[in-house]
Amino acid sequence: MQKLFLFLLIPVLGLLAHPVFAQSSQEIRAQVNSITVDETVDGVRHVIFSASDVTGKTYIVDSGDSYLQGIKYNLRPGQDVLLQQVDIGDGSAPSVFLIDVVRVSALIWIILLFALLTIVIGCTRGGFALLGLGVTLLILFGFILPQILAGHSPVLITILGSIAILAVNMHLTHGCNKRTWFGFLSTIVGLLFVWGFAEAFVWFAQLSGLASEEVSLLFLTTDQIALPTGLLLAGIILGATGVLDDIAVTQTETVEELKQTDPTLSQKELFFKAMNIGRHHIASVVNTLVLAYAGVALPIFLLFYLREDMSTWRFINEELVAEEMIRTLAGTMALILLVPISTWMATLVHKNSPHKHSR
Repeated sequence: MQKLFLFLLIPVLGLLAHPVFAQSSQEIRAQVNSITVDETVDGVRHVIFSASDVTGKTYIVDSGDSYLQGIKYNLRPGQDVLLQQVDIGDGSAPSVFLIDVVRVSALIWIILLFALLTIVIGCTRGGFALLGLGVTLLILFGFILPQILAGHSPVLITILGSIAILAVNMHLTHGCNKRTWFGFLSTIVGLLFVWGFAEAFVWFAQLSGLASEEVSLLFLTTDQIALPTGLLLAGIILGATGVLDDIAVTQTETVEELKQTDPTLSQKELFFKAMNIGRHHIASVVNTLVLAYAGVALPIFLLFYLREDMSTWRFINEELVAEEMIRTLAGTMALILLVPISTWMATLVHKNSPHKHSR
């Protein structure tokens, strides 16, 4: 039990990069040589295997001592695994635990399949979308995250980064034209709505931003994060950015298709006809965002639901639950407002177009 407790504790403490723990724990990448025991006891799979690292050193690992008893891994000879060697400091030999499997190759194949489907179905636009995705990741990991860790305002940095992401992706995917430009401007307005709603709701609901263990650990690890609510706000803004693009582009393309179908439609007629379609989009977006955030928070919801002594109001009052509610409502309300805004801006492209002839 002592070894298992240390194994569960070491990864968390390792994130703190404390020199004491850095000396007592070592992560090892090894390859499974053989499995000597593979049995199921009371419905739980128990595996004992040997694995060798790059130097040829062999380790004997018992999954019964490892994280969740190793039951989530289907181990086989030749598979690469990550081990944790822990010296508990009592003079005994270091203990070795299974902490994870190496899945990089599997992830690469999944990414390639995703890229293939995107290009085959999306053709040229799909290829540009993948290029835009690369730009998004570059901005996220090359600008937003480093600047936040450097001590800059998470909200300001996220807004600037989101604007850059939208500017590049929208014009790259949909072309540099007047229609795309107005669509981009509408997403900026939507981004400001997300910011405003998030700021107001987080303040009104008195959220600390420290509900999750990850944020608490980050807040305790670095002095650069002065206000944890800033990370919460930044996450809300970043999460809504991609959907802003979807709303703006959909309404812009709707207006364009309507105009091409009937060139005599006036700007006012274009707006109301496009809004009829936009209202259906609003209904879909509301459900999409709610389900997306519920999917992320599903384990949290289930844990609280298991507590029979917790009433409904107490469940809703929990900050972890309240965060997800605020995240959903702030983003969704901004998206709802973006529908008429993006529709109106899209009609500006055809402001001087001829009106329908009177009969």
